[in-house]
Amino acid sequence: GMSIEVDNITARFGGVIALQDVSLTLHPGQVATVIGPNGSGKSTLFNSITGLVRISAGAVRIDGADVANVPAHLRIAQGLARSFQTPRFDPRVSVRDAVLCGFYPVAAGGMIGALLRTPSVSGQERRFAQECERILEDFRLDGLRDAALGELPMGQVRLVEVARAIAHQPKYLLLDEPAAGLTRVEQQLLADEIRRVARNGVGVLLVEHNFAMV
Repeated sequence: GMSIEVDNITARFGGVIALQDVSLTLHPGQVATVIGPNGSGKSTLFNSITGLVRISAGAVRIDGADVANVPAHLRIAQGLARSFQTPRFDPRVSVRDAVLCGFYPVAAGGMIGALLRTPSVSGQERRFAQECERILEDFRLDGLRDAALGELPMGQVRLVEVARAIAHQPKYLLLDEPAAGLTRVEQQLLADEIRRVARNGVGVLLVEHNFAMV
């Protein structure tokens, strides 16, 4: 059925066992949290699910399909979106463009449509622009839409990254310590937004060591 299933996975780096016999199941509409101190293997678990780490035992299945040989970019095409512990971004990009970026993997028109500027593409872009505005408002980033990411404090950059991941319209949203560096108010916004996407049927896996956020 529809789920991410981590089945008894082990991950080793040389002689170091980063994860041993870890299992979890994430269903659409569910928020699951992995909590633990730094160095406990939380990011390795994430990277095992998204395809950045090769597991040495066990299996990861997305909607019933074993993804052992499916590279990271194709797992994203299967509906995974993630944030990183250290956000990856171009400091010159505006907040709005960074979030809009999230929509393009889901754009049906693809490059050809964009090059031909078909009416369906411009209609789609209008919808993306409206949805982007809504996400920016939800995260209280609408006043910063034209600000360059490099000008923002790290907490806001994290929010932008989560906003972009949500713009991917994923089936599963994996957030790697998204509350790090966030103010109390920003943490509340983030929690509200996570609940909202879960209500819309998205499975959310949260890796955190912030108990208050959890």
